[in-house]
Amino acid sequence: MMTDGTPLCVDLDGTLIAGDTLVLSLRQIATRMPLKLAAVALALFRGRAAFKRTVSDAAIPDPQAMPWRNEVVAFVRAEHASGRRVILATAADRRIADAVASFLACFSDVIASDGITNAKGEAKIRAIRQLLGDRAPFDYIGDSRADLPIFATARIAYLVAPDRALHHQVADVSTIGRIFDHT
Repeated sequence: MMTDGTPLCVDLDGTLIAGDTLVLSLRQIATRMPLKLAAVALALFRGRAAFKRTVSDAAIPDPQAMPWRNEVVAFVRAEHASGRRVILATAADRRIADAVASFLACFSDVIASDGITNAKGEAKIRAIRQLLGDRAPFDYIGDSRADLPIFATARIAYLVAPDRALHHQVADVSTIGRIFDHT
């Protein structure tokens, strides 16, 4: 299989995994070091990106134990194996994103929250554009309404377990290449 050179940007939470790495980290903190929960909660006052960084300072979920969406992971690995540039583009903290990228070993680049900027929605688009260039085409695989600005900019949208409303919203702004069910 040959690629046309268009990069594939891949979301993490809800897309590569059936869950949220922030929630997984918070559960780990609650069970292993519950006394840290109050200090972690205070980080919310410094913003979402700072909160995510504080959480990842305390706990990074083990990628081997994450609830992977096997069909999506297989697709992403196949795209990488075909020579396609594959970018992990997530609002999760960079430390978690780097752990996932290292574990899956199929990403050329990582876009993630960094303790200052929460790489979600419009911030994710800016980061993709900074990495690829303002006019460079890219495809995007994601799962949520927060991804609508990215889907609207993408050449082809790949949806993961969308509800009917999200499916219609994305169809209105992009070409849908594939829909992955709940696997």
